[in-house]
Amino acid sequence: MARRFVAVVHCQGDSAFRDDIDPNTLPHDCDAIAGEHPLGVRECHFSCLGGGTCEKVCPEGAIHVDENRVAHVDRERCTGCGACVHSCPQTIITLMPADDFMWVKCSNHEKVVPAMKKCDSVCVGCKTCERVCPADAIHIDAFLAKIDYQKCLSCGMCAAKCPMGVIHDVNGIVAAD
Repeated sequence: MARRFVAVVHCQGDSAFRDDIDPNTLPHDCDAIAGEHPLGVRECHFSCLGGGTCEKVCPEGAIHVDENRVAHVDRERCTGCGACVHSCPQTIITLMPADDFMWVKCSNHEKVVPAMKKCDSVCVGCKTCERVCPADAIHIDAFLAKIDYQKCLSCGMCAAKCPMGVIHDVNGIVAAD
């Protein structure tokens, strides 16, 4: 049987909109937003543009953009067709195996200090996730945690220990406060 995949969005939207951006005036088209604002619309220029292009192209209605203009995927409805992945000019939507439950909800590749000034939910590349992973399935690459789903056991250790709360577990495991 073929492995099922689902889309995930690597952004929590915890970065403020830039001072020169009024989110209420942004078009509902990510390519148009990217054309007008090549550095993005939030302080973190790796973040979701919130134009809803991914929402429009999803044939299953499995993705929606919330009131903060951040895309979210309904894993139950998502068929993993990849339409949203190909529609995202920020390249922050990827496909992951549906039977894996961990994902990094950040796409910022900047060094720690600049990144932390721009977003409350940013991977700081501390490598705590690397140290606690029993399967050697997560590594920091360009200041960002990356999960190797071929190795991931979905044990939740990385999510439980992430000091920034950036690694998420579909089952609800989160870092302790």
